[in-house]
Amino acid sequence: MHKNLKKVVSDEANIRVLGQKLVKRHRNLWVYMIFGFVAALINTVAFMILHQWWHSAVVISNTVAFIISNLASFYFNQKAVFINNVDHDHSTWHKLIVFFTYRIISLIPDTLIMLVGLSWLHLNALLVKIIDQILVGIFNYLTTRSVFQKQEHTMIERAKIRIQEQKDKHVQKQKEAGK
Repeated sequence: MHKNLKKVVSDEANIRVLGQKLVKRHRNLWVYMIFGFVAALINTVAFMILHQWWHSAVVISNTVAFIISNLASFYFNQKAVFINNVDHDHSTWHKLIVFFTYRIISLIPDTLIMLVGLSWLHLNALLVKIIDQILVGIFNYLTTRSVFQKQEHTMIERAKIRIQEQKDKHVQKQKEAGK
């Protein structure tokens, strides 16, 4: 029984270490999800106020909610989310322009989802907005990372580096074998 207790304690410690490594490795994703939820909540509340209470058109309500939530999102991403491997080469204005360029691209499916869900399918506005924010949020994470983080080598450049490293190891082994 004593061995089983040690094994359980050991397994728990290994799981804890693995969990810590996962959290550390994917820190930006976890923090982005928290602040992304806040930004999506801002977007949803702004949309619902404009559309449901003030009876603004879907496109106008969605666009104003988009602007408000994305200004908040830019601030969150700059100050709290992407703080490791930060791109210091570009100014805040440059990042803001690139950020909104990507986000304007996401405004297109955002608006289409809202129009289809509300005008064609006649679904509940809150339900459609939640589905919309989840789908658009995934796209936004992928593009937002590229705005705030230094870009690593492209996949081709990384492959070339690995191939060269393998060649260097092979040459080193041949030299050692020839001695």
